[in-house]
Amino acid sequence: MKKIYIIAEIGCNHNGDKELAKKLIVEAKNCGVDAVKFQTFNADALISKYAPKAEYQKVTTGTNDSQLEMTKKFELPHMDYLELKQYASGLGLDVFSTPFDMESIEFLYNTGQNVWKIPSGEITNLPYLEKIGGLKCGDKEIILSTGMSSIEEIEKAVKILVDHGTHRQDIVLLHCNTEYPTPDEDVNILSICALKEKFPDMRIGFSDHSVGYVAAVAAITAGAEMLEKHFTVDKSMPGPDHRASATPEEMKELCVNVRRIENMLGEKKKIVTKSEKKNRIVARKSIVAKQGIKKGEVLTDFNIICKRPGNGISPLYWYEVIGRKAERDFMPDELIVFSDLPNQES
Repeated sequence: MKKIYIIAEIGCNHNGDKELAKKLIVEAKNCGVDAVKFQTFNADALISKYAPKAEYQKVTTGTNDSQLEMTKKFELPHMDYLELKQYASGLGLDVFSTPFDMESIEFLYNTGQNVWKIPSGEITNLPYLEKIGGLKCGDKEIILSTGMSSIEEIEKAVKILVDHGTHRQDIVLLHCNTEYPTPDEDVNILSICALKEKFPDMRIGFSDHSVGYVAAVAAITAGAEMLEKHFTVDKSMPGPDHRASATPEEMKELCVNVRRIENMLGEKKKIVTKSEKKNRIVARKSIVAKQGIKKGEVLTDFNIICKRPGNGISPLYWYEVIGRKAERDFMPDELIVFSDLPNQES
């Protein structure tokens, strides 16, 4: 199985503080993630002054300011991002950022970015999709979050990306629910299976906004090949996303358990594994003498029985043994042997 790619979504959980961002990078590295991701935006180009806050944003940040005013506090200056990108890369992490406006796309393109995360809110933004789809860069990969989207909307977004020069195999679709945090009953992990059926030529992943790490781990069993999880060092910090983010303890558990699941999944076929083959003799039964049997005596239900160990004739051959004459004497509990019948080990 291909290794599951795990992204710690730092997003705007740095709260505009570069040193906090560095701490988040180090903590994410220690948890075992493959990549850290930021968000790059110009709030004035992203949000109109009339845009209301989401309900979860009102809960986490109050109602005294607008969505625009709130978001301005979490802008990450371009120079700070470049420093953080270098810092994360130096620790061996992949690092990229989600652009939320045209100017930010240009900035990130000029940094040499080749992984492009499209957030759920932009899946119907035609000019945005056309620009991302048309970007020319080596090893280009587009990660498209599908929160709030119907299959038809996803198909349209994919078509726009492809029509503007992106190969379908370079697109990863992330199942996602945009409620922060997502109620358990709305996580809908089996949507991953539906996306895999509908888009068999693409990789499917999961952007998890639920509480804890259970959903992310469970998504692997549904076929997710990429995981994204918001990351924080303190869920009580001010900001819209901290409450729905994983702490270092939770992210560590996520990474450890995802790697365990990778080993557990195996293949899509039923096999006898190497570790269990030795248990056949111990746990299975063979046909044995129920009592002393003399050579030439007819074998019946009264003088043979099935007992462990399983290294003799399998009970599957019971009716091929019944009625035969013993080829030699057998002591009680001794394995019945016939030269023309296989033993359990074979």
